[in-house]
Amino acid sequence: MTILQTLHEKADLQPEQHGNDSLIGYWNQTWCTCTPPSGANAGIAFSGWADTTQALLSSNPVAAQLQGTPYICFGGGNSNGAFTPEVLEEINSAIQSGQCTAFKGIAYDVEEGDSGLESAFAQSFAIAKAAGLKVLVTVSHSAPYGITDAASLMQSFFANEDIDYLSPQLYTTGTESENNWETSAGVTWDEYATAKAAIVPSIVYASYYANAQETFASYGVTTGGYVVWNCY
Repeated sequence: MTILQTLHEKADLQPEQHGNDSLIGYWNQTWCTCTPPSGANAGIAFSGWADTTQALLSSNPVAAQLQGTPYICFGGGNSNGAFTPEVLEEINSAIQSGQCTAFKGIAYDVEEGDSGLESAFAQSFAIAKAAGLKVLVTVSHSAPYGITDAASLMQSFFANEDIDYLSPQLYTTGTESENNWETSAGVTWDEYATAKAAIVPSIVYASYYANAQETFASYGVTTGGYVVWNCY
């Protein structure tokens, strides 16, 4: 029996059912005050750090303020948020040792990092699920821009049943006046139709969701809600 099979058996996991438009989340930047969007049912403490010590130090103080299901995010869009095998092992250890108990979910912001991390991510997601945590994975546009084998990594994300929510970022700076539909690493939007997880795009403002929903539908993708970046 593999490690992943053991973890699944231990947790007696069943695939989570997602209703359409079920998630209204927001990225709560830990360095500033954030007002959740109307109807928010998930708040994600975002520090930009993959390092567990830094992420926990920044995120724990805002955990009680998050509206809805509280998530802690590991990762981000620069070298501070880069993933390596060692970083993922530290995240696993933090989950298993109870350091993330202030949260009910783990968000992985996968934008930069090493290649060859498919199995390491899969193991980390399984560990999070075995601990009773929800799992959200967000990527820069359609795939991580700073991981050389991002296309194959995305295929593993699409097939992974331990990911509850997959959240492609429809922005680059977070100040866009409309959704940015650029793709990355050659991964196209119609490939998201194969995902086991609910597709919940990250958008700058909640008002951009109608366009996101309509455009994804044109690619054969039914969205399951959204996550807002600019929640001031």
